[in-house]
Amino acid sequence: MTLPLFREQALQRATDRSYGDILLTRPPSFALLTGLFTALAIAIVLFFAFFSYTRKAQVSGVILPSAGMIRVVAPQRGLIAERRVVDGQPVKAGDVLFVLSSERTTETQGNAEQAVSELLQSRRDSLQVDAAHQLRQSAQRKQATQRRARDLVDEVRRVDEQRALQVRRVALADEAVRRYTDLQAAHFISAAQLQDRLAELLDQRQRLGDLERAAASAARELASTQAELRDLVVQGERDQQATRRSIAVIEQDLIESEARRRIWVRAPHDGIVAAVAAEPGHAVAPNQALAIVLPQNGQLEAELYAPSRAAGFIQAGMTVMLRYQAFSHQKFGQHAGRVREVSRTAMRPEEIPFPGIVASTGSASEPLYRIRVSLGRQDVQAYGLAQPLRPGMALEASVLLDHRRLYEWILEPLYSITGRA
Repeated sequence: MTLPLFREQALQRATDRSYGDILLTRPPSFALLTGLFTALAIAIVLFFAFFSYTRKAQVSGVILPSAGMIRVVAPQRGLIAERRVVDGQPVKAGDVLFVLSSERTTETQGNAEQAVSELLQSRRDSLQVDAAHQLRQSAQRKQATQRRARDLVDEVRRVDEQRALQVRRVALADEAVRRYTDLQAAHFISAAQLQDRLAELLDQRQRLGDLERAAASAARELASTQAELRDLVVQGERDQQATRRSIAVIEQDLIESEARRRIWVRAPHDGIVAAVAAEPGHAVAPNQALAIVLPQNGQLEAELYAPSRAAGFIQAGMTVMLRYQAFSHQKFGQHAGRVREVSRTAMRPEEIPFPGIVASTGSASEPLYRIRVSLGRQDVQAYGLAQPLRPGMALEASVLLDHRRLYEWILEPLYSITGRA
């Protein structure tokens, strides 16, 4: 008989239970908290999955004409003698905007530049008078030589006529000698008569020789007179050119003296004068801005200046939100624009038309990149009216660089490791 492993009493005791199953109870608040945390977790997941964030670059800038503007600067040190324009005045290219004076005074001469100018003017006037006298004298000599040449031409013509007549007389005398020779050979005339005809022939030939010498002499004198006339013309032109050169040198010195004395600052092109910064009596330094000339009827654009830390991802076509300082964005909102151009090279702060905006952009010595932004509108709606934008208005801008969902920003380190954009 095999004995069981456990005693009968033990098995009976195990099956005879005095208590039921253990029941764990939870308070109602526990279920509520569980549901709340579950909903919160789902909300967080949905928030990171569907909500997004836009990374922005904050920069500053100014409103400028899209066609550009020209700064009118002082060419040298001096005093403003006259201001001939006011803000908003239209001008043409070449119009005088300012008259700059650089007069210097001495104890003996007083106004030195004026004294130099007066002396140069006196020399110029004296040379002009001398040139007029030379011209009259040259004309008189030329007229006298021309009259002498005409007289010599008449004399040559008369001598030629006399010579032609004398040639005929010689021919007649020669014919008479031949005829008398035949008559004397026939003893119709005496030898004395033949000698008379021979003497007459020699006399006519002598006269012909004299006329030929006179004709040659008159021709030589005529040629000499004509050469003298040509020399007079050349010499007169040479003298006039020398005088004109001397006057030109004095004129140049006079212009330089007047330029040092009074300088006319002119408009470089057609436009409208703005930002007049000089008044009569003000002292100005070289390259100091006197005014700005803006193109007429030109479109405005925003010119932003971004430091290198903010310009790395800015590209053409990006949206820009503009906040004009003249129109509070808390009241009138932000205004959209679009990046048109980003400069490839940085600018020094002193090259910026309005250096005052550098202080709000970055360090005063930090290079800046120029960003041109096309404006969505050329005005701002303020209190029901369209207020036009004006060149020179300062502004702040937010360039919308990158738009991502929140989970993408959280996973960006992982993306950078795996090489995803």
